[in-house]
Amino acid sequence: MSLKDLLPEGTFDEISAEAKQHLKNMHQKAHAGAEQEGDILWVNCPQCGKRIPYSTDNPFRPFCSERCKLIDLGAWANEEHKVAGEPVDQDEDADLLDDPNLPRR
Repeated sequence: MSLKDLLPEGTFDEISAEAKQHLKNMHQKAHAGAEQEGDILWVNCPQCGKRIPYSTDNPFRPFCSERCKLIDLGAWANEEHKVAGEPVDQDEDADLLDDPNLPRR
């Protein structure tokens, strides 16, 4: 059974489309002000703005360092960044807990 089977019809596709749009926006943000110099693409770190070569040699790309990557992750965890969507009705979500079609733990 997959996640798609557990969600109401159309919800998985909606979430997937939002995630793809978010990744596209992050890619555009990371490449805003990007400049190609020879074989090297230079971009600004989305967190601190430092110019860095966009390369597979950087395990933290598009960030300049692990620190910037973790700061961004923390912002997501603190809900400072959010994916746009409709407000969630908490009562509606609570009703899903009683759904007989969902697997029990």
